Amino acid sequence: MQEYARKNIRNIVVLGHGQVGKTSLLDACLFKTGAVSRVGRVDEGTSVYDTEPEETARRFSITSKLAAMEWQDCKLNFLDTPGYPDFLSEVRGAMLAADNALIVISAPDGIQVETEKVWRLAEQQQMPRAIFLNKMDREHADFKSVVDELRVRFGKGVVPVQMPIGEGRTFQGTLDLLSLSGRIMAHDAEHLDTAVPEFMEEAVSEARQALVEALADFDDTLLEKFLNGEDIPEEDIGKALTEGVAAGKVFPLFCGSSAMVLGIRKFMNGMVAYMPEPQNVKIGTDQKTGDIVERRADEAFSAQVYKTVMEPTGRVSYLRVWSGEAAGDMSAANPARSVVERFGGFFTTIAGRKEKLSKAIAGDIVATTKLSDTCTGDTLCDKEALIRYEAPDYPLSMLIMAAHAAKKEDEEKVVAAMEKEQISDQTLTVERNQETKEVLVRALGEVQLDILKERIKRKTKLDVIFSAPAIPLRETIRKKSTAEGKHKKQSGGHGQYGHVFLELTPLAPGSGNTFTDAIVGGAVPKTFIPAVEKGAMETLAQGVIAGYPVVDVNVKLTDGSYHTVDSSEASFKTAAAIAIKKAVQEGDPVLLEPIFNVRISAPEYFMGDVMGQLNARRAKIMGMENDGRDMSEIKAQIPALELFRYATDLRAQTRGRGSFSVEFSHYEEMPQKEAEKYIKKKEEK
Repeated sequence: MQEYARKNIRNIVVLGHGQVGKTSLLDACLFKTGAVSRVGRVDEGTSVYDTEPEETARRFSITSKLAAMEWQDCKLNFLDTPGYPDFLSEVRGAMLAADNALIVISAPDGIQVETEKVWRLAEQQQMPRAIFLNKMDREHADFKSVVDELRVRFGKGVVPVQMPIGEGRTFQGTLDLLSLSGRIMAHDAEHLDTAVPEFMEEAVSEARQALVEALADFDDTLLEKFLNGEDIPEEDIGKALTEGVAAGKVFPLFCGSSAMVLGIRKFMNGMVAYMPEPQNVKIGTDQKTGDIVERRADEAFSAQVYKTVMEPTGRVSYLRVWSGEAAGDMSAANPARSVVERFGGFFTTIAGRKEKLSKAIAGDIVATTKLSDTCTGDTLCDKEALIRYEAPDYPLSMLIMAAHAAKKEDEEKVVAAMEKEQISDQTLTVERNQETKEVLVRALGEVQLDILKERIKRKTKLDVIFSAPAIPLRETIRKKSTAEGKHKKQSGGHGQYGHVFLELTPLAPGSGNTFTDAIVGGAVPKTFIPAVEKGAMETLAQGVIAGYPVVDVNVKLTDGSYHTVDSSEASFKTAAAIAIKKAVQEGDPVLLEPIFNVRISAPEYFMGDVMGQLNARRAKIMGMENDGRDMSEIKAQIPALELFRYATDLRAQTRGRGSFSVEFSHYEEMPQKEAEKYIKKKEEK
């Protein structure tokens, strides 16, 4: 691949709802460049980009892909992203590396849930945006309705630069509103240039006028010519369009069919002509002074890892180069890890092939190997000009499942395999719960876990089983109680004798357990009192009624007796355990469950359903307030038991637009009906 200057590079992240044809669009673009001899098809499993077995089986993307192409003396770095919400980390990472966003929309379906979400993400990052209306050849494709909907939802800055010639079964090509020329597919599948058809002249005139009106705000000369009714050259419209896109005020809309490879040439020309070149300045933190500084493209080398992939041959790191340049064997500092790493050469990917690059330059997106300590989000920079860029903000994973191997002897291997996958997925977290001894996996959704399970099976032949995680319940008592514990055993030689009276008193929630020595007159010798305390505390920790720790009680040793020969620490420890079990049973014991504070954000029109779901899950509504942009936020308290699969249910209930966060609050008495289930389990063991 030839070397390109920064001004001849375009970095474009491809976003949209699932199944709108993002990957198919790039397959069609790749075919147009001549890099492949036939068009890849996602639905046939022949896409150049969706190559993982899990992707070809499901017919949708799971990971982001670097799709570099050469077109009109420019390098187009497209970053294909999944549309399924479980893989949002791939979207966030790709957006870090890109300068521009392309939103792909299905003409028959219009704006969908993920369309709005990715638009808002790009808007928050102030990214220049363009739109491609795909599937114009499909039944129910409606160009005008979708454009009107887009302008209502996203503003009048959405302006078509192409119009379809026909729709659905009659779709045969597209018209360029700047040059007023078209391209159609003839019956023999040849693509032919054409003038504006007579039946479309009025619609094209109106669309071109709307385009010029939208652009007039960015060019005084254009505005003057428009007001005077003069003919406006294509060059003037193109110049104003470029300025409007860079300003984030105009969003050119292209249309076509990736399946028919129609509208693709104009779209690719537009990416080169209208989308801005890589940014010249990046804001970061100077690692020597701690100051916020600007790093210009022509200054010392700096780059950021936006994606990490674990391949059979080792770790591959994908970088966005922000400034300077680096040779393939150069070393760079990683301020976040306090290490220096040597690059293993640079490459890009064209048509699924790795193309070696002699160097990495500012503005480009490249891949490298051998970065053993560097992770996604890390900055790599010149050792003499240390800087650190802000890492992407990934969504909090709220689906929690317990994971274990199908075969007990494979437990550690399964954990190691999941931890390896965690390196590539920033929303996947593997941790061990010290109390329940379970391995917990956090993810965004159940499809993400299904993919994880399949990948581990494919790569390691190990089977992973996901199940509901154990809830760390607690036990306590509601009233004061006393009990006697006597351990007496004679089996020849020295016997065993320990005898205590214990009083249990409930304490305020969160107080913990305490021990009080109230022995008078040496009924229990002082040498044995630590053993009594130890026996009591160990028994409380093991639980009594359901096997969960007993909390918030004071244990008072009030009386007892001993034998001068047979008493021992072990005997008094056993006696204390006997007394504790009796006293807890006499103290009106209850089970406590953890309660979490939750904040749920969802569209206002789903609030009734969300509230009903929360009430069904035993939640206490603490308040609700408007969150702006037709969104509302509910504050509630909900038992941990009821949070299981709530992430999945909330997504289904709000069509993917709801989200929530949780924070532990306190322990609270569990309803008797629920508590009996756990007590019964203990009795059955």
